[in-house]
Order: sequence, then structure tokens, then C-alpha cells
Amino acid sequence: EKPFIFVGGGCVIAGADKEVRELAHRIQAPVCDTLMGKGTFPGEDPLYTGMVGMHGTKASDLGVTECDLLIVLGARFSDRVTGNTKTFAHNAKILQIDVDAAEINKNIRVDASLVGDLKKTLTELNACLSKQEHPEWMAHIMELKEKYPLKYDDENLSCPYIMQEIDRVTNGEAIITTDVGQHQMLVSQYAAITEKKKLIMSGGL
Repeated sequence: EKPFIFVGGGCVIAGADKEVRELAHRIQAPVCDTLMGKGTFPGEDPLYTGMVGMHGTKASDLGVTECDLLIVLGARFSDRVTGNTKTFAHNAKILQIDVDAAEINKNIRVDASLVGDLKKTLTELNACLSKQEHPEWMAHIMELKEKYPLKYDDENLSCPYIMQEIDRVTNGEAIITTDVGQHQMLVSQYAAITEKKKLIMSGGL
């Protein structure tokens, strides 16, 4: 009744963006991502809630906490995402899909798992799934997005404003590269990364 999709860097490596989008819209589930999962799911899609974890949005963090099924695609459950592993997604059954069997149950115990290439696995999974709708759950998620947006002081020149202006001026078709630091987090939070606007970063903090 309350599915949530959590996308990691494995989706980028597998080139599974089309398959992830199909899954999300087929089962009508909101989508959050990690720093390394950026670009898999369009930042302007209504189902997108932003990054999850320490540098994430409140909508993503609350959504993961409140969901009853967390579908984890190519993510390693880093401490930047989970915080306290004992309470992470404690209301949900967790399905983890990853190409690397060593990642299954490594940091978080899951209820079910699939080991395989994400693009191939999701292609087969999508073919088995019927169209679903979760209107009450989606209404709640949209309410969270509206209630807890990323915001900043727009009276003065600020880093978030600069990031949003870069995002606007590049018209969704730029390749953005970052070093490591606060600007890296701000780009991830305030630039709507899409298929045409790629984000390249080391992943370090």
C-alpha cells in the first residue's frame, strides 16, 4: 500500500534509468536517491522526492520511515543514508536488488533480495507487474513535499541561489562536475539532474 523506491549508484552503472522510471510509474511509488544515484530518476518528475539521508530532504527521509515496502536498487546503505541502522525503514519490508551478492544484508538486514544486473532484472520484473495505484500514499507524499521543501534565504546572494541559477541557465542540458565539499551537496539538492543534465562526482565526502 505504501511502496517507496530507493535508488543508488548501481542504477547509474547499469544504465537502468528507463527501467527504474517504468517501475516507479507502474507501481506508483515515490523515488529517492543517493548522491551516486543522481541522474537515474528525473529531478522534475512528480514522483521524485530528492536525496535520502543526512543531506536528504525531509520528504524522502519521512517517506522511507513511513513506507511499508522499500525497494532498494543498487545502493549500499551507507551510514550517510541510514543513520541508525536499527531504526532505518523500521516500518517496511525491504527488497534489495544488486549485482553484487556481497552487498545483500551487509549493512541492513533485508526481507528479500535479487542478485543480478539491474537493467536486466528490472526489465523482467516490470514485465510481471500489473499497473498499481496508491492515491492516499501519494497524496501524503505530495503533502510532505509541499510542507517541507528545500528552502533558503532568498533576500541575499547565497550558494543555493547560485546553484539554482546555474541549473536554470544551463537549460537542463549541461554536464555538471563537482569537487568534494558543500558545493557538491548543494548541487545535489538544488540542481534538477535529468537524463540530459549529467552529474559527475567522485562520491567522496
